[in-house]
Amino acid sequence: MSWLFGWRKGSDKITSHQNVVVNEVLSLVSTGHALDLACMQEQTVQLEHQSKVKEYEAALEQLKGEQIQLQGEERRKTLAEETRQNQARAQYPDKLARQRYNEQLRQRQFLNEENLRKQEESVLKQEAMRKATIEHEMDLRHKNDLLRVEAEAKAPAEHRQTVLESIK
Repeated sequence: MSWLFGWRKGSDKITSHQNVVVNEVLSLVSTGHALDLACMQEQTVQLEHQSKVKEYEAALEQLKGEQIQLQGEERRKTLAEETRQNQARAQYPDKLARQRYNEQLRQRQFLNEENLRKQEESVLKQEAMRKATIEHEMDLRHKNDLLRVEAEAKAPAEHRQTVLESIK
């Protein structure tokens, strides 16, 4: 500024001291800009980190939701299986009772058929015995009839002989 007032005319040289001052001022200005730039970069990095943290938190919440859903599905499947097994356990005694009842029916039917067969055999034997008895009675009657007829035929002759012998 000295040139404005005419001091040191012709001396346009910058002194080394002025040069150092200018460099320091420029350095301070650029340092301020660098500091501002570093602060802005740090804020950007922090914002990126915050954004990533938010993404991770959202992903974590989503995973928690999916895990809860999977646990619910597993619990539902477990309950369904427990219900099925409880029903099977409850139905098993009924199944056994039905099987025992069916087996008893089969045994009764078998015994009834066996008794019927034995009764039929007994009836057939009784019928055969009755026929044999009737035939035997008929034979005996026939023999008795023959003996009676023979006796009746001999009786008059014997009677006559007895009478003749008594007359003699």
